Amino acid sequence: MPARAALLHQLARIEAEKDALLAELDHCSPTRSETVPYTGGWTVAQVITHLAVIEEGAVAYLNKKLEFKKHRPLPITTALRFVVLQAGIQLPVKYKAPAVVADIPATSYAVARARWCAAREELIRAYTSLPDGFLTHDLFKHPFMGRFDVVQAVRFIRRHARRHRGQVARTLAALG
Repeated sequence: MPARAALLHQLARIEAEKDALLAELDHCSPTRSETVPYTGGWTVAQVITHLAVIEEGAVAYLNKKLEFKKHRPLPITTALRFVVLQAGIQLPVKYKAPAVVADIPATSYAVARARWCAAREELIRAYTSLPDGFLTHDLFKHPFMGRFDVVQAVRFIRRHARRHRGQVARTLAALG
């Protein structure tokens, strides 16, 4: 599948999954979505904020790379690193969030929801406005696994959000 078609397909998938999660959460009371389930855990609103922060960071990195014209096509070995990243995020192992995206302040669900929706709109706008030749360039950076292209970025964002969807379900279950 050409990069543009793959990008549009992945963006449609993450948008549908975001909308489905938010539709479920919109029925939760503010108390439930803003209550810490256990010591050190995140509230549902903090999880949603974390997802927004990831997408805001992706756009910021993209803009920085474009501004300084410091992007280039990725080597073929990137595909192997991406397979490792995708496998790692699917494992039932708890990972500590990188410091840059781990400090999530308490917030309301409404604020978190609005922030994620705005971040997603900006991500879609930024990624779809890229010229075709840039879609395979190193315009996304994972804190541990390094640089990837924007199609891989969206696939990672999707898997990452799915992982946190499970966290949201566990949090809501813990709260009763």
